Amino acid sequence: MRRALLGFLAMAGIAAVTPASPPAWAQPATPVLDGVRQRGEVRCGVFGLLPGFSAPDAQGVMRGLDADFCRAVAAAVLGDAAKVRFVTAPSLAASLESVERAEVDILSSNLTATALRDAGRNLVPAGVLFYDGQGVMVRADAGIAAFAQLDGKRICVAAPAVDGSLAILHSAARRMGVGLTLVPVPQGGPALITAFRAGDCDGVSADAAALATLKATDLPDPASAVVLPERLSREPLTPFVPGHDNRWRQVVTWTLHALVAAEELEMRSDNLDTALQSADSETRFLLGLDPGLGQALGLPDTWAMEAIRQVGNYAEIFDRNLGEGSPIGLDRGLSDLWLRGGLMYPFPFR
Repeated sequence: MRRALLGFLAMAGIAAVTPASPPAWAQPATPVLDGVRQRGEVRCGVFGLLPGFSAPDAQGVMRGLDADFCRAVAAAVLGDAAKVRFVTAPSLAASLESVERAEVDILSSNLTATALRDAGRNLVPAGVLFYDGQGVMVRADAGIAAFAQLDGKRICVAAPAVDGSLAILHSAARRMGVGLTLVPVPQGGPALITAFRAGDCDGVSADAAALATLKATDLPDPASAVVLPERLSREPLTPFVPGHDNRWRQVVTWTLHALVAAEELEMRSDNLDTALQSADSETRFLLGLDPGLGQALGLPDTWAMEAIRQVGNYAEIFDRNLGEGSPIGLDRGLSDLWLRGGLMYPFPFR
């Protein structure tokens, strides 16, 4: 044992006088992050047809929760939230393939993280941006207040080639003993509302937030329809990134956590001057006042501060796109902070 101890001490002495090698994370291969810097822009894949999440405004500027998240990443990496190029795809399959082939840097497209979208593919989810669940919307004058009252009704739902909504609705109806006539709609999204307005069905089923958005923006009288209270599924909506660049995944994931942590720490785009005077250790680390995290991510220490300053914390982004500051007026629900009974929970900044 003494010989082993002496050997250890000798090695410790050598280590004390030998310059330390850079840690393994100091210079990783980061093809996506390097590509973003070389191009000077973040390529953001979005759906582009769902107001509140991603849709162009009257001036053609892409707006929504998904779009603003990509702006936050651009602010963190490039120091400029405007350096984003938005890319749409003709189908869900094409969207997923575009991120697998690294044709987009982030796919922020109102998509659920599922086992089959993660396992065996060259893409990875990068944190939950919004918690949702599939719901059903019906006409307000139909006298329907719960899923159990849908027996015998025709429900428009996206076709299987679009997403898994039809299978979820079929399973829920069987489980609750409700006899439905399912009307598949090939395009999903706004096409569901078109079919609903045309009288092709008595109700429409999709993610509840999408229904609330389409109700507010695509119906002449939003009060003419109601979204039933039941949620038929779990839909954690997540950005996806290429699976071959873990450093880029870390940047995107921690940008999302930074936006949520900023809300929890009561940091907003309009009060950062006050936050910069804070003695709170997590606040200081998040804002780069106490350095370290920026270097570990390969970013300036001010990366999170720029995302918050230019785009806002999670609450600001939610409110202007989906909440009280928007025509949609959506309640935070499960996407509220854990301190208020929601599921949004930032990883610790330390």
